[in-house]
Amino acid sequence: MINSKVIRDNRRHITRADYNDTKPLLGSEHVLFPKVCSLQARALRRMLPTGLTLSHREFDFASHSYRLGSFIDQLRDKGWTIVNHDQVALTKDTCKRTAKFTRYELFAEFTPELAERIAAFCKAVDDFEARAAATAQAKGAKQ
Repeated sequence: MINSKVIRDNRRHITRADYNDTKPLLGSEHVLFPKVCSLQARALRRMLPTGLTLSHREFDFASHSYRLGSFIDQLRDKGWTIVNHDQVALTKDTCKRTAKFTRYELFAEFTPELAERIAAFCKAVDDFEARAAATAQAKGAKQ
């Protein structure tokens, strides 16, 4: 079993190359799940199934929080293997310039037992978000 923790540059700029382009096999003994009602859970959910990437802008749009880097750090501390994909894009400023940003990816394979737990976690987060959206919509309709 491959160790899931890579520590480099204070846990920053971890790439697939740090894992020799080989997805680590994670089991329940390697990771901790965040609380379902947390922004950490929302960030992790948006990277599942593996292969999906998440940027700060996408996370801000979905959660109204621009602290994705902090949540990624906390998830890495809990054993989740999250890698960075640095990208550059042209801005829409009047003075055209390029801006560097990072997309994050959960880079791992899972044991069957952990895969079951992940499916239950994803359902719990989706249910929580649906209830929160319904509550917000009901409050908006009353006003």
